[in-house]
Amino acid sequence: MHMEPNHEGAASVPQTTGAPILPAERVYQDPSAPAGLKGKKEPSIPFTGVDACFAILALVCGYLFVWLVNPLALLAPYSLGVGVTIFAACFYTTALLYMRKQKISPPKSSYGWLGLSMVSALYFALFSNGVLKFFNLFFCMIVTVYWIAAACGSRLEPSLGRFVVPDLLDQLFRIPFSNFTCSPKILRGAAGKSRRSKNALAAVLGILVAIPLVMVVGTLLTRADQTFARMVQEMTAEFGERLLEFLLRLLPAALVGCYFFGMFYGNLQKRFVAVRGKEDVEKAREKRRKLPPAMTVTVLALLTGVYLLFFGAQAATLFSAFAGVRPEGLTYAEYARQGFFELCGVAMINLAVLGGVRLFTVKKGETPVRPLVVFSVLLSAETLLLIVTALSKMVLYIQQYGLTLLRVYTSWFMVLLFIVFAIVIVAQFRRVNLAKALVLAFSICFLLLCYSNVDGLIARYNIGRYQAGTLDSVDLEALYATPEASLPYVKELYQETDDPALRAEIRNYWGGFGQYDVPFHEQNLEHFLAQENTI
Repeated sequence: MHMEPNHEGAASVPQTTGAPILPAERVYQDPSAPAGLKGKKEPSIPFTGVDACFAILALVCGYLFVWLVNPLALLAPYSLGVGVTIFAACFYTTALLYMRKQKISPPKSSYGWLGLSMVSALYFALFSNGVLKFFNLFFCMIVTVYWIAAACGSRLEPSLGRFVVPDLLDQLFRIPFSNFTCSPKILRGAAGKSRRSKNALAAVLGILVAIPLVMVVGTLLTRADQTFARMVQEMTAEFGERLLEFLLRLLPAALVGCYFFGMFYGNLQKRFVAVRGKEDVEKAREKRRKLPPAMTVTVLALLTGVYLLFFGAQAATLFSAFAGVRPEGLTYAEYARQGFFELCGVAMINLAVLGGVRLFTVKKGETPVRPLVVFSVLLSAETLLLIVTALSKMVLYIQQYGLTLLRVYTSWFMVLLFIVFAIVIVAQFRRVNLAKALVLAFSICFLLLCYSNVDGLIARYNIGRYQAGTLDSVDLEALYATPEASLPYVKELYQETDDPALRAEIRNYWGGFGQYDVPFHEQNLEHFLAQENTI
């Protein structure tokens, strides 16, 4: 922009070049500023036809999200299926094309996050476990928005580290909602600059106006002639229902599309991205450190002493599960459950205490307080011992009664806690990127749990042990929640068993399985194979 001199004495007129800007810089009042002071200027919204095109594509992605993913499916996550994978592919393609059109070259490290999110999204096309789908949906969303930040260079630092939480909060809330109105403003501005756009907009408005008129006229004509009424009924039997579903999706789709475009546009244009820097986050963290080291060391020392007393009192029976021996007077179920969930709770409390110590203890330079390191290591080691003890009880329980989903999930969580505390111990002696280590450990463990086909694993293990004679009975009710995954193993049991009651139970539940219609976006590979492999 430059100022052209006016030789007639009139005011100079700025000459603009390049992309149009919408709107002219608008002033808003900073809520934190004292009354009467001049407000800050809201960043302008420069745009081109490319931005307008991708604003429309973002709205399409919003519609696909509402249709194929359907946020209400969180109430019934079992219905999440291949639609999530299809939406994810469309979302990733749109984001990558937008970056390419804006001449943004994502760093190579960002493709690791893209791959991780794609692996997470692929799960919905393969398996049927509703619990894992519920948590995996959130996991996939979080990894995806972090990939956007990494690909567009919008993180507080160029690699995964101690700013991962502020980065995620910015990507999930600050950037999308701060740029939420960019999509309608850009589309409105683009429509006003092109005759073709104006005609398209007028046509859309004409359709919206014509819909109620056509419905009123059609209703009157169907009442006037029975032949026309039958023809309309045949034509609209399913169309009317589909049209209603489409119309009901439009409003939430528009809101989600504005959110998506706000995320894209904000990251690519760096609009509301550089609101705060690393220094601001570091200052906020330092202000949060209020606890003196003497206080936190005392807390850790007392907890460590309590656990030492516990280990001393339980020395005779604490490790009996390792030898497969249970105390007298207790069944295997009673012994395994006795204190198991309490030990899990203690491990969680210890993790929270160590996290609180790290976040709120005053730091004295770069050198760590030695007593703090010592008691942190002791507390972590004692927690590892508690976790191993709890897991030994669970293994003994599984050997006697087989697997269930709850036993698998609980065992997985305890293994994850073991890895976390092991990382914490290593971090006390070596300079470790703790945030990166914990995020990667959780991601790997979670995806291993998802892709291990937990439901099929349980069915194969329990039925195999029952057929081998090492399990007294097979609990078919435990397999009702995952009929697709368990069907191949249940069918094998049905063909081999001579127990008429067992055969009848299998036939009653799995005999007609797969003979019901499921929308295509709710299907997955397990469901498809089950339909082809009925009893």
